[in-house]
Amino acid sequence: MEYDLAKDGWGLDPDDGFVGHVGGLWRRTFDGETTFAFVAQEMHTNRNGLVHGGMLMTFIDRAFGQTARLATGAVRSATVNLNHQFLAPVRIGDLVEITPQLVKATSRLVFMAGTACVAGDPVLTAQGVWRVTHTAD
Repeated sequence: MEYDLAKDGWGLDPDDGFVGHVGGLWRRTFDGETTFAFVAQEMHTNRNGLVHGGMLMTFIDRAFGQTARLATGAVRSATVNLNHQFLAPVRIGDLVEITPQLVKATSRLVFMAGTACVAGDPVLTAQGVWRVTHTAD
């Protein structure tokens, strides 16, 4: 299954840190909401030939963390807590998408939730808390 994400308005958000090792993530903003995605590749598999849960958790962690920073104008964020519930397997070639939802923001904490989907079908749901920093110090 091939995707031409750039043609559909997505931008690749590469990373020279850990997320770069899993290929980076795609991001698109429409009507004020930012959606994140990745295309499941062979490098994301577990021993069963499906996408490893760690890849899905990394995807959620990055999408929620970026959303926490974007929504609050924070310079940095750090994961305080992140819970995942796996609902269905993800197969190689699947496009996994999530539009994180900000549940509540205080001056220091941001509460997030969301459901990752493949072709509109939920594959994972998650909730988390991020500590945000508004200065570069």
